[in-house]
Amino acid sequence: MISVLVHDKGQCDPKKCTAKRMIKFGLASEVNVNRIPRGSVILSPFAEQALSPADRIHALRSGITVIDMTWTNINEFPRPKGMNERALPYLLASNPVNWGRPMELNSAEAAVAALMILGEREQAMGIAERFGWGSEFIRMNGNMLNDYSNAKDSTDVVRIQKEYLGPEEE
Repeated sequence: MISVLVHDKGQCDPKKCTAKRMIKFGLASEVNVNRIPRGSVILSPFAEQALSPADRIHALRSGITVIDMTWTNINEFPRPKGMNERALPYLLASNPVNWGRPMELNSAEAAVAALMILGEREQAMGIAERFGWGSEFIRMNGNMLNDYSNAKDSTDVVRIQKEYLGPEEE
């Protein structure tokens, strides 16, 4: 089992906040940005490397960290030093706010995707089942998540991503 950590920037509607819901159900722990464990895998849209199964060793040791904030304020994304920043590969959102939009996942979708890629399918499904759209996220992205989880490293994940995007969207 991989620890799921959440740094909540408090920017979303608390009634719809997937990060708060993960914390409420004991699926994640809240952490201040200054208290993120050294070596944690931070899911970041600005990372230069894609998350891959090769990151599992870091995730098992120090967890994965999701920064919960709105996409409109993404430029305020914290970038603490000493962490393993990783970007999620191409995936589609299934939540009601961003349904069908590529790469605009909410915090729970990001955690589910990361856990699937890192080989923690049962843990990922436990989070997904807490959300009405969770099974749809798995259905929409299942083949991609399976392929990403079988990659050997970040370069392989990027290669697989390019296969899904096709030459016109690279």
